[in-house]
Amino acid sequence: MELTLKYDGKTLINMAVSELLAAGVPAAVIGAAAKAHATAQVTTMMDGYRVRVSTPAAGRVAEWFFKEQDARDPENARAEEMAILDREAAARGIDRDQMLALIITKANAFREIALLIGAIEAEAKAAVATIPDDADDIETQIHNTLAAAKAQAKTAFNEAITLINGGS
Repeated sequence: MELTLKYDGKTLINMAVSELLAAGVPAAVIGAAAKAHATAQVTTMMDGYRVRVSTPAAGRVAEWFFKEQDARDPENARAEEMAILDREAAARGIDRDQMLALIITKANAFREIALLIGAIEAEAKAAVATIPDDADDIETQIHNTLAAAKAQAKTAFNEAITLINGGS
């Protein structure tokens, strides 16, 4: 892990922990910088999953928002909207009830993965925060924390995408 930090009036740029220690930087200062770096990595990683969950096309997001509203409350949906959903259902070879169930299943998967990304991010940041700044094995602890968060996010994301794309 390479870190950039300020210590004793100097900016030390892209230095390994061993180099920082050799330069006389206290372990607690290095640890605090390593934890800040790890926290930023967690945010970047989870933001990457957020981008992958949300589509870049605003129209597609709006389409699914409207579909979900109609599917969750079909009795109060406009008849014109339900007729359009019926057209899509027919094109898919399913009936209205199956179409509404499909919409809700996908919407639930989108909601759950979005919420889960936030939870994994908070958990990973909390785990990093509990690592003592002067831990001898801070790099290992940070690495293990980030690896666990990455594995959990990847698994959850893949499961959600499978469900969204029609798997069970």
